Amino acid sequence: MGFTPQQINAMSMWQFVAAFDGYVKANGGGEEKMSNAEADDLWNWLQSKDDSGI
Repeated sequence: MGFTPQQINAMSMWQFVAAFDGYVKANGGGEEKMSNAEADDLWNWLQSKDDSGI
């Protein structure tokens, strides 16, 4: 979010949560969540990758 640890320590919980909510909304957090089918497809795709190069 771009805050330093000192800035976060100086915030109230309300201020931090408001900043966090704004950050999420500004960066695409309001989109629909992935469906279970999409999650399963993603998991299967990740499992199919060859990890010998890692």
